[in-house]
Amino acid sequence: MEHLIHSALLDTRVTVHLVGVGGNGAQMAACLARLDIAMRALGHPHGLHVTAFDADRVSEANVGRQLYSAADIGRHKAIVTIHRLNQFYGFDWQALPLRYEDFQRTDSFSKSCHLLISCVDSREARRALHQIAFNREPYFDYWLDLGNTEASAQVVLGQPLNNRCRPRRAAPGPRLPCVTELFAELLDDATPESNQPSCSVRMSLASQGLFINDVAVRFGAQLLYELFSKGRLKQHGAVINLDSKRVGPIEIDPRTWARFGYALAEEPDTKVNAETA
Repeated sequence: MEHLIHSALLDTRVTVHLVGVGGNGAQMAACLARLDIAMRALGHPHGLHVTAFDADRVSEANVGRQLYSAADIGRHKAIVTIHRLNQFYGFDWQALPLRYEDFQRTDSFSKSCHLLISCVDSREARRALHQIAFNREPYFDYWLDLGNTEASAQVVLGQPLNNRCRPRRAAPGPRLPCVTELFAELLDDATPESNQPSCSVRMSLASQGLFINDVAVRFGAQLLYELFSKGRLKQHGAVINLDSKRVGPIEIDPRTWARFGYALAEEPDTKVNAETA
């Protein structure tokens, strides 16, 4: 079974909201820059426009494991990352140093986007993003989530069930489930958080390996590259374990989803391809 990108995304500037610019997010931002250039080289007329969201500032513990230097300590992660990419590539991307939930409560800017990318490190943040993405408004065509522990990670590209997922006769196949549907425990507010802030590089490395972020980001970026270069996907995610050196693809197949505990339901108001407004 394959997922086909909606043709409108191949003829418009693709808006991206990157939520979290830490271990995964800073590297994803750099990959999105390379993806923008590749898309244009392959004939996409407009490429990407990225807005990064993160209220955190660079700390000493971020230097080395994340893409920040000692000179960045005390500065907002989102501003540092986007400013560098804009200067290097000549982009007009934006950085908003605030939480995404707070942004959604503001009266300015567009709340919708084609692609929501979450690089957050807590269940609480994912629950908040789930509520936003699965609401009637704003609209998101895709939600790409990257999450990891010390040596394992999951990457899932899904289609939130909202007003933009409305029926379309020519759309074959089911809607791609999102990370919170395949990993339902992420929505359980009774489960304790496992990620705690680290006050040093050594403690940070003890809680997360040095290269788990790199691996997760590359798998997520590869999904996007396949989606925009080929227009289709056969897998929409991966489960990664660096200890065992194993990667399991998440096939676009209801039988695969059932192994995660996700039962394909009748969704009369949804479709597989993301309809753009």
